[in-house]
Amino acid sequence: MMRTDPCVLVEGPVWGDAQFYGEWLLAASKAESLWKEAYADQDFRKQIDRVCVCYIPDFGIAATAVIMRLKENRTTFVINVNSEDGEDFTMMSEMGLFVQKEGIYRMAVPRSLNLENVRAAVLKFAGTEDDEFVLHPEYLLTTMPFSRATALQLWATEEFRSNVLPPSERH
Repeated sequence: MMRTDPCVLVEGPVWGDAQFYGEWLLAASKAESLWKEAYADQDFRKQIDRVCVCYIPDFGIAATAVIMRLKENRTTFVINVNSEDGEDFTMMSEMGLFVQKEGIYRMAVPRSLNLENVRAAVLKFAGTEDDEFVLHPEYLLTTMPFSRATALQLWATEEFRSNVLPPSERH
């Protein structure tokens, strides 16, 4: 990534919070099931065709990738919004699987996730298409340059290590 690429910093739960991970993954699984149901509707599919030009989103795979990325720094990771991951993240944010607070996106278990929420999230993302048929996740997200996101991530990681980890693991 370039230093100026639009990114988001994502924060997960406290390291090792298996209950949250499980609930969040179940919510993502529900989003995937609802997405498949919505995508089966031909009229809806026509409305969101630009979203599926390069690939058909899979929120189950995207959620699994999120959990895997958390391992790198225990609680945070950076996403370039102009990537496949960024597109999935944008739609998942609109579904309530991530909430933005003070410039950082936190994983969240949506209170109500239903077919209409999923359809609305994908339609909203499809609505960012410009005259050149390009989608713009940055229209729906609060982004920051990659350099700022990684600086905040480093600060968060150092804060975590000094406050949570036992001295033997602070390296």
